[in-house]
Amino acid sequence: MDDIDLQPLRITSSWHVEWNLFYEVDPSKETMQYLDSSSLLHLNNYSLMRAINLDYRPENDVNGHFYLRVLNLKEVISSKSKEVSFDADWENLYFELKSKSRIEIVKQIERLVRETPPFKEKNIN
Repeated sequence: MDDIDLQPLRITSSWHVEWNLFYEVDPSKETMQYLDSSSLLHLNNYSLMRAINLDYRPENDVNGHFYLRVLNLKEVISSKSKEVSFDADWENLYFELKSKSRIEIVKQIERLVRETPPFKEKNIN
């Protein structure tokens, strides 16, 4: 098989690519090696406190689906080192899409990086 390029994506400047293994291939027996990672793409936007994650599951299964999710992020400050990290809330998603269509996923990613509003954490008092 010829070298396959990463899927071109129009991503706005405030999004940071954590990793990208999202190739320009549709699921088939010949392309499963490009869909063998549990997470294909992960983007973070710390100013919006959101993350976008793309999986393909089951891995290496031609009958699998792309799973696109927008996660809410929560800032966590280490009590010892005072370092800031971010935890994703996988239980309370902002957006979720399951699709067999790579093109539909691309369109949704490009829409989400433009239109996703900031996450506002609810205060529990």
